[in-house]
Formats: sequence, structure tokens, C-alpha cells
Amino acid sequence: MSSMLWARLAASDQAEIERRVQATPELELPTNDPDDPSRRLPLLLSYAMWLGMPSVAEKTQLPTVQPPEHIHAMARGPLAAAGGLYEADMTIDALRSVRSDLDPGQSALDFGCSSGRVVRVLAAAYPGVRWFACDPNVQAIAWARTNLPGIEFFANDQAPPLPLEDVSFDLVYGMSIWSHFAPMLGLRWLDEIQRLLRPGAHLVWTTHGLASIALAAAQGRRGPDQCREIVQALYRRGWWYAPEFGKQGDWGVINESWGTAFLSPEWVLTNLSPAWRVRAFAPGRYQGNQDLWVFERV
Repeated sequence: MSSMLWARLAASDQAEIERRVQATPELELPTNDPDDPSRRLPLLLSYAMWLGMPSVAEKTQLPTVQPPEHIHAMARGPLAAAGGLYEADMTIDALRSVRSDLDPGQSALDFGCSSGRVVRVLAAAYPGVRWFACDPNVQAIAWARTNLPGIEFFANDQAPPLPLEDVSFDLVYGMSIWSHFAPMLGLRWLDEIQRLLRPGAHLVWTTHGLASIALAAAQGRRGPDQCREIVQALYRRGWWYAPEFGKQGDWGVINESWGTAFLSPEWVLTNLSPAWRVRAFAPGRYQGNQDLWVFERV
């Protein structure tokens, strides 16, 4: 998807981005690999927005506005200046891996959008799609609604249902959302998403799994005893959950069923088949951490 936005730029624009980025020592780029632009192009677009290049914003239609410090945002700084390009690319790549894409006139929902980091990118890339986005963080939604026109933002309750019509969407995606729901609440939300999707439409979503445990152990974010506890829970019952945000909640969102969840593929399949068809599963695909799923509504 980043390649779609990059292709909107003239060759002179692309060369100017390369020149300015290379002249800015703090902006690092991977080695140029013409056969694999997947890492380089998102960085170049993000850096161009960070450097304030108006022709890039005009031609790509990427918004320049950024949420202030008191508004929830999953990332800030040069790598986030163009929005969630990595997550947007991953979502579209996931769709295309199952021979699907987005067409003008279709509808899509960013479930758990925060202040709109990912949906702002997808709306720029696919302006013919009707974009919806929701989150229980009222302040983040208020900021996004004011600053990101063309997207239908709304605040949602912390339990289903959503104020949306049945079978009204062609795509729903949730990046690092079911990795935080307590398992039973997560299942309720999956039932709700199924209600919203048209038959044959897709849900792209992520979960913590074994790859997440390995990464947390390697980075020292979880100790050996806790990693062992999580692995044992996955093999014993298929899930591990803890309300790790504590009494203060997550940026004001307080819910005992919103914390940190790990799910085994076996548990997911047992609880969601045959209501869903699993079209793709990629362990650790999201940042080498979370597992990526593509579900198709039966």
C-alpha cells in the first residue's frame, strides 16, 4: 500500500525525499533493496512528512496533523509522522494474500482506532471506500473527528453491540486489540464483528501467542517464571490473561477485561470454527511479536 502512495509522487519528488533524508543524519534508512521496498518506502514517506514537504502531503493526501501529547497515540516522532503505514501495509498485504482487496463503494471499520493512526493512511490510499473508526477512548475519538475529515469516527462502549447495521462492512481490522481483551470478552466482540460483516468479507486481527512470549523473554520484558507460566497456560487451557493496566486503566479507559491476553491457535480455532473460515495465519507477523489472522465471514 505504501507503494501506491509512493507512485503518486513525481520522480523529482521521490529524488528530493531521498536527498533530504540522506542529508538528515538522525533519519536512518535500511539498505536500498529494489526487490524489497516494503521497509524503505514507508520510512521515506514518514520522513518526508516529518520534514514538512508540502508536495508529498498534497499528492499522497496523507494528513499532516498530529495528536498532542495529552491525546492517546500509539507512536510519535519521525516514524509516525505519516501515520501507521506499517499497520496499513500489513492489513492490505493480508487481504491480498487471500486474493482480496478494497474497491470503491465498499465500507471498512477500524476497530480500536485510538486517534486514527492507521485509518488515516488507509483513507488516503483508498478514498473511494467509506471509512468508519471506533474506540472507547473518548478524547482520542474527539480529536480524530475534529482533525481527520472524511472518516466516520465514533466512541464505542466497552462491550457489544456497536451502533452499526448488520452485514454492512467489507472489512474490519483490529491491530493489537484482541491481544488485550479478556478471552470471553474477546469472543463476544468477535461475534459482534461477524454480525457487521457481509458474507465473504474479512476480519484482519492480531493476538499474542508463542512468538510474543519468545520476544518478551529475549527483550527482558517478562521474566523466565512468568514466561513459563504463560506457556503452560496456553498448553493447558489455551489462554492467559492479566488486567495489567491496573486501577488507573489505559489512558482513562478502565476495564478489568482490558489488559494483556495470550491465545493459542488451538483455542482460537476451537472457539471460532465453523462460524468463521480461517484464510491466513502468520505467527509473529506483527512486529515479530503478535500473530496475524485473516478470517472470512461464512
